[in-house]
Amino acid sequence: MITMKEKLTHILLVEDDLLARLSLKSRLEYFGKVTDTETAGDAIAQLEKNSFDLAFVDLDLEKELVGLEVVKALRAKNIHTIVLSGREDDSVITQAYQLGCNDYLSKPFTKTAIDSVLKKYEHSKTDLLGRLKEVLMTDDQDLKAQLKLIEQAIFGDHPILLTGETGTGKTFLAKYIHELIGINKPFIHLNCAEISESLIESELFGHEKGAFTGALKSKKGLMELADGGILFLDEIATLPLGLQKKMLKAIEEKTFYPLGSEKTVTSNFRLVSATCENLQAKVRAGEFREDFLYRLEGFNVYLKALRERKTDIDNLINFFLKKNKRRIVLSSEARAELLNHTWPGNIRELQKVIEVLRSNDKGIIDKSDVTSLLKGAINSVKAQFNIEEIKVIGLGAYIERVEAQIVEQVLAGNNDKVRKTLSDLKLSNNTFYRIVTNIKGKGGGNVEVR
Repeated sequence: MITMKEKLTHILLVEDDLLARLSLKSRLEYFGKVTDTETAGDAIAQLEKNSFDLAFVDLDLEKELVGLEVVKALRAKNIHTIVLSGREDDSVITQAYQLGCNDYLSKPFTKTAIDSVLKKYEHSKTDLLGRLKEVLMTDDQDLKAQLKLIEQAIFGDHPILLTGETGTGKTFLAKYIHELIGINKPFIHLNCAEISESLIESELFGHEKGAFTGALKSKKGLMELADGGILFLDEIATLPLGLQKKMLKAIEEKTFYPLGSEKTVTSNFRLVSATCENLQAKVRAGEFREDFLYRLEGFNVYLKALRERKTDIDNLINFFLKKNKRRIVLSSEARAELLNHTWPGNIRELQKVIEVLRSNDKGIIDKSDVTSLLKGAINSVKAQFNIEEIKVIGLGAYIERVEAQIVEQVLAGNNDKVRKTLSDLKLSNNTFYRIVTNIKGKGGGNVEVR
């Protein structure tokens, strides 16, 4: 909700219905000073005497569509204009926009609709796209085009789907979208890969006491907690198929039943989801519901991999170098090595490399420091491959063996905590249990899933 902080904003309200005018005036006074009139003539006279920032204009005043004359006069003075009308004809709506209105609200309008256009007016006074480019430190033309979608998405309630490789900044962007929409509103973040399939439904929908073994008390779900704000579902591709079906109605109608309850819960949340996987490919493979994908899509934003936006790497290097009070200097050769690296881990990998370089005792980093660090990471992976063995047993069998070894090792290191292992390895529930089943089927008795 817009607050009293913008009292210097001067608003012209043109509405001939007394009750509607008083109601809207009362609401707008939280945003600025309001001058209200009931005729087109009075409105145009006010324009000659006063300076206005914003105007709300009813089209049907003392005679048919005379409000359009007011809209035309407002455009001449470059005043941000919102039309209020019960008319739904495309020809009338087109005419209003052509004459210069910024938004067209159909009567009867809601508090949410008014707040939305006020927020849009607020953002129109700032370079929102410029701020987005600044926070992501990008000069890449393709990425700037994607950020333009975010600029458009802020003012609606459609879902936002963020895609791109791991480490490209999807979570960071989701949090920044929350700041733009309203930092005081809830931001509920769930990494779908971190929760086991048996628990994730309760986590999202909530449950009543006694709904299942271990449900010792009632608990609100994350969808309910996100009411009025953002529900951010990260790693959405790992959401189980059965749960996707149950989520359809909740996303579309914003109503759902907690587990064990016969009473519906309503939650008006804005859905933002993210994935590093190709959801269309998963749909074709039968691993993701097509109708669920349609619910996730609205504004689809793709974050390019760092290797595809070479011009941004230097800006990011400088940013991460300055994040710590201890300063180091890169030689031109060292910087060139970083600029030419392919960065498979994207921004996250670059940040960690800079952190490791800063921990070096040296103040001036040369090419050899960077080369040994980058090659060390690559060679540590390559050293695990046994090409001759792959030739004997086949690549598929070898990969299964490597998967099993990695899962066993990480699971043991996490004290057999499945949720932590899923998060560390970025695995879906289905993939994890497939690997564990293979381990047990081949005589692996040391994996206890819990």
